[in-house]
Amino acid sequence: IKIYGNTDNKTSVISFNLGNIHHYDIGSIIDNEGIAVRTGHHCAQPIMDYYKIPGTIRLSLSFYNTKEEIDSLISAIILAKKMLS
Repeated sequence: IKIYGNTDNKTSVISFNLGNIHHYDIGSIIDNEGIAVRTGHHCAQPIMDYYKIPGTIRLSLSFYNTKEEIDSLISAIILAKKMLS
């Protein structure tokens, strides 16, 4: 998993990719598991073009997310990787 951004200033909004698997495909599987994520350029296409990033999966966490929800997210990411690798 490749997480984008500066770790010194990381917030609860996380953009990532999973190897060379297309971001839309990963996002679709995660969504089918009942977890809301966004995929694409996130209104930042010029900077993504500059860094040659074709798009990312973005998730937003908050204080009200539970450990169980985080575990479900991790399981969905693992499932997506298994299905698409």
